[in-house]
Amino acid sequence: IRSEFVQSPEKKHLRLVLATLQRELTSSPQAVAQTLRKLAADPEHDADSRARLQRYLEAAEAIPVCRKARALGELLERFPDEQFLVFTEFRRTQDHLVEYLGGFGHDVVAFHGGLDVQAKEAAIARFKAGARVLVSTESGAEGRNLQFCRTLVNYDLPWNPMRVEQRIGRLHRLGQTRPVQIFNLAANDTIESYVLELLAHKIRMFELVVGELDLILGELAAKKSFEELLFDAWQTARSDAGFAERLDELGDMVVQARSDYAAVKRAGQLLSEVLEGSAELLEEALG
Repeated sequence: IRSEFVQSPEKKHLRLVLATLQRELTSSPQAVAQTLRKLAADPEHDADSRARLQRYLEAAEAIPVCRKARALGELLERFPDEQFLVFTEFRRTQDHLVEYLGGFGHDVVAFHGGLDVQAKEAAIARFKAGARVLVSTESGAEGRNLQFCRTLVNYDLPWNPMRVEQRIGRLHRLGQTRPVQIFNLAANDTIESYVLELLAHKIRMFELVVGELDLILGELAAKKSFEELLFDAWQTARSDAGFAERLDELGDMVVQARSDYAAVKRAGQLLSEVLEGSAELLEEALG
């Protein structure tokens, strides 16, 4: 599929579809099956491609519960007294998690952009009243104060790190009285796992103050977002090996941006200390 959708000039418009498949594949079989079903039925693709897509669809449909969902269930067992805010990018994944976790007796609430105002308020009120889990799509990262909860699970990792920071900001904000716990679930050998590597070890995002990430990524590229750079790496690669090389180059850029930001931050702190010292000396001289 990759060779046909990415390398074929007449099918360049399908690259966005392939990027969506990459995200869905690391989210849940239910999410990726939805897109595969549409592609397998699309007469735009030749018979051989549709047959291959149908085989992938059957493979996805044969997986009732993926390892990520089981890992989330294990986290709930490990922390029996905690409420969990769980973020996913896809409604199909959300529906699956609500059903799967509910089957173990957990009180699970769904929050997504398709709810009307009253339903959204009711979902948040139910979570605040003690529901065990709130499974939210990205709309839940906008304007909601959930600091009564302290445990966040990034079930899917967005390709845009700023969206991860927005999620964390729902819990790690004024009024939070406890340390916030963040769990990131990522499938091995996927773009998602590389994003986690960048966030945790190269940007070291979880050591930053909220707001600093924007300054670092601002140093990375003046005209393109991190997500666009990641997508460009995917678009221009002619093979998986070539994509890995471009990801390494992007990682080096991230490390340099972090280093540049750290240097600017140290210079600012030094200037602040000098100004404070000068003010004290002036006050003593005048006093």
